[in-house]
Amino acid sequence: MALLEANGIQFNYSDKELYKGVSFRLNQGEHCCLVGVNGSGKTTLLNIIVGQITPDEGKLSWTPGVTFSYLDQQLKVEQDMPVSEYLYGVYEDLFEKEKAMESLYQKAAEDPDDFEKILAKATRIQDELNAKGFYALQEKVGRLTDGLGFLKEQLQCPLRQLSSGQREKAYLAKMLLEERDVLIMDEPTNFLDQSQVTWLTNYLIGYPKAFLVVSHDQEFLRKIANVVFVLENQNLTRYKGDYDHFLSQHELDKEQYAKNFEAQRRYIKKEEVFIAKHIVRATSSKAAKSHRARLRHLDVMDAPGKEEGRVHFQFPFTHDVGAKPLIVDELSIGYGKPLLDPISFVLLRGEKIAILGQNGVGKTTFLKTILGSIPSLGGSYKWLEGTLVDYFDQDHAIDLRMSPFDYVHSVYPDLSNTQVRTALGQVGVRRELATRAMSELSGGEVTKARFAVMSLKKSNFLVLDEPTNHLDQKAKDSLFEAIERYPGALIIVSHEKDFYDGLVNYELYF
Repeated sequence: MALLEANGIQFNYSDKELYKGVSFRLNQGEHCCLVGVNGSGKTTLLNIIVGQITPDEGKLSWTPGVTFSYLDQQLKVEQDMPVSEYLYGVYEDLFEKEKAMESLYQKAAEDPDDFEKILAKATRIQDELNAKGFYALQEKVGRLTDGLGFLKEQLQCPLRQLSSGQREKAYLAKMLLEERDVLIMDEPTNFLDQSQVTWLTNYLIGYPKAFLVVSHDQEFLRKIANVVFVLENQNLTRYKGDYDHFLSQHELDKEQYAKNFEAQRRYIKKEEVFIAKHIVRATSSKAAKSHRARLRHLDVMDAPGKEEGRVHFQFPFTHDVGAKPLIVDELSIGYGKPLLDPISFVLLRGEKIAILGQNGVGKTTFLKTILGSIPSLGGSYKWLEGTLVDYFDQDHAIDLRMSPFDYVHSVYPDLSNTQVRTALGQVGVRRELATRAMSELSGGEVTKARFAVMSLKKSNFLVLDEPTNHLDQKAKDSLFEAIERYPGALIIVSHEKDFYDGLVNYELYF
């Protein structure tokens, strides 16, 4: 049974055509993922599906009675509300029924004449609460919040006091508790550590209803998906089967597409030669015109891989420093009270390390402390003189009304227009993307604009906090290569073990 049907969806951003008549179905119980390179239109398609964006052409229809949750819809909530109240709000109707039941029991005790009748009403409500698992809600919510790594004290905090990552987890938690017919999630693992990704993976594997997930975490997708939708060349293709089946079949399809493209290109060239040769001859002009008419109506194929483009990250190196660019000695970090036991380590010249630990444990706080943004609570850290740090901050706020061009220019106002465009082009933000408001770009394209700024700064020490969030696989591969060839030292925080595993000399677990 189809829960959702889309037919002939077309949508343009400015002069960029995202889709050429996209059609698809989402069926009951399917566990789907939506993949494609940065800027192919994945998030826009999700927004069309949930009705936040109206397509230029085409029709999208949900089967009557089907319910869905979209992670982004949760963002506009009362931020002064405690996390627990926010989550238990999913069951507000059940709590109202409990109040009505208790009122009926009280009324029955006070009205012996209608005792049996009132008691029967209260009992029916209690049976309904039992059937819906009302008396096991605390255990149910507890399992979910434990799985997503919430501490007990965090559940009593207002949403606004949580970090951005913890708020995202609260929004995700509520979405899972709602248990709608279709879950629609855009990069749900971005703010989860490895153990939480594992928990979410197992939850989704066992989810009895349908979901559609956008993610660039291939290991995550390998485990959860039994249908893969891929967006490329303004079209959507459906692959029935797991993610590995998609990868192998997609490779075969790309090879076949390339062969068909070449065959069409030869055909067009042959037809153009025939038309040019015969259009001026009286005896064959009619045939040439007929060939030209056929050629005009030909659906010309896009060049293979046209959409992907080239991505090249780089981190210019300035000069070597001494043997120990960073020394951390009994450093205590936190806000008012320590988050962790005192931290001590020495990072040597050229060493690359990963800092791991559950979300909220203090990884980002540590980075901000050693970079001087947050005061330490004790101990010390020392940067060797001459150490120049280039920092990717996952919490960095950007005015999304700015274009990538304006953003780079705001950081480096002395650069020429050509130099700014070259820096953006290197990381894959080309042509009209460079001058479009970042609110219209994908998360990956915004991240690439930030890397364009980093590529203009010379350094000998990189600090990267979740740098792969939103990046497609091609961009991740380029980032990996850039870090690998960087001769300076590195501290990276990342939840993607597949990414950092081959880069670092060792791991520090907080």
